[in-house]
Amino acid sequence: MFAFRSPLKTGVLAACAVAGLAFAAPAVAQDPVFEKFRTVCIAGDGSAAAAAAAVEADGGWMVLDPAMFGNDAPFQNMQAWMKMEGAGFRLVMTGDMAEEIDGMGQMDMSVCAVGAQPAELGTLEAEVKAWTGATAPLPDMDTPEFRGYGVMMQNGRPTPVDPAMSVDALGVAAMSGDMRMLMVGEEGDVTMVMYMQPKLR
Repeated sequence: MFAFRSPLKTGVLAACAVAGLAFAAPAVAQDPVFEKFRTVCIAGDGSAAAAAAAVEADGGWMVLDPAMFGNDAPFQNMQAWMKMEGAGFRLVMTGDMAEEIDGMGQMDMSVCAVGAQPAELGTLEAEVKAWTGATAPLPDMDTPEFRGYGVMMQNGRPTPVDPAMSVDALGVAAMSGDMRMLMVGEEGDVTMVMYMQPKLR
């Protein structure tokens, strides 16, 4: 139904190369990527303005020109920042994307994403599951690269979306304005977690 395609393609790594940044592959230690994601994306409910303010308040981030991504730019209205940390880096991106949803038409989504290298994907996904309360990804958002977990925000708290929910019910949920999706996975050597707000046209 969702037929989710990774919006990142090779753009993240290409932009790193253009910026002249090369990263080795050191031993991976437990990394607080989700805490950065919580501060930058979740705390502001995915707002691009809130993410930009959080990055500025944190300090030490380099602005990435979206033109660096060329045709691989993952989002429209894109903002991107990178910060070196130890032997690796952190990446923050915000923007808009659209997906064609079978039976529901085109779904526009605002996205706030945090990426890291190195990072432990298993630990990060476990934290995504703990925050969403979900035990399994949505069936049509379960790909080799990324897995998506849906929640309904009620009084500021996430309630997991039932993976067995029908297409019609998911459409109603999306149009309500209360649905959020968290995507977690890897694009090349970069581990990513995304906070997405869907809305049907």
